[in-house]
Amino acid sequence: MTTKLCSLVNGAKEIFREEGLLTLIKRTFSFLVYVIQSAISYENSVFYVYGRTLKVSDEANRMPRIQNFIHRMIETAEQLEEVRSEGFDLSLIDINQYRYRLAKGAVLSLIFVDHELACTSWSALTKEAKNTFNKYPYKVDFENGEVCGGATWTNPKYRRQGLNYYTQYKKEQYLISKGAVRNRTIVLSNNTASQRGTIKTGNELVAKARYIRIFGLQFWREQPVKSID
Repeated sequence: MTTKLCSLVNGAKEIFREEGLLTLIKRTFSFLVYVIQSAISYENSVFYVYGRTLKVSDEANRMPRIQNFIHRMIETAEQLEEVRSEGFDLSLIDINQYRYRLAKGAVLSLIFVDHELACTSWSALTKEAKNTFNKYPYKVDFENGEVCGGATWTNPKYRRQGLNYYTQYKKEQYLISKGAVRNRTIVLSNNTASQRGTIKTGNELVAKARYIRIFGLQFWREQPVKSID
């Protein structure tokens, strides 16, 4: 706590010295609003925790129904800019948010149809990367080859075409190449559509969890169901 307080004070001094009193007041006010909103916010949610052992598999069995698609795995903000410079449309995403996630080590899977963005999905090999796209504190054993994914989005125009099923395959092969052995993900207990998609890609229910956030505090409790093979 003392270290964090000192960091805040030093940061305030630097803002005052470089940008002046007015900027310091504005930023202090914004910070206080954030603290108050965090303190009064409340969430009580139930999640299903899924996991699977990653396996090399045949791409032919995971191909989407759409034929004229292009897939890219993106590791850096520079690669994302290269994709855009090649004429692929990224107007449907928050480009600054994506750059931030990539800078923290998250990995992005993209699918385009005729240069139009059709599907996006994220993976993380570290806790820092995970925290950029999933705020929930579920357990992932990164040190022993476990990874996680999430923040998957499919363009409504291309839903029910098998794109999510295919991008999960491409992510899995990429993660295996990076030394990952297991994957873990969470789905809200009332999101049956996501549950079906998660099970379709080979995941098994391994735990049920409850997440509570109140007065700025977080609580996460998992109840194991079964172990990953």
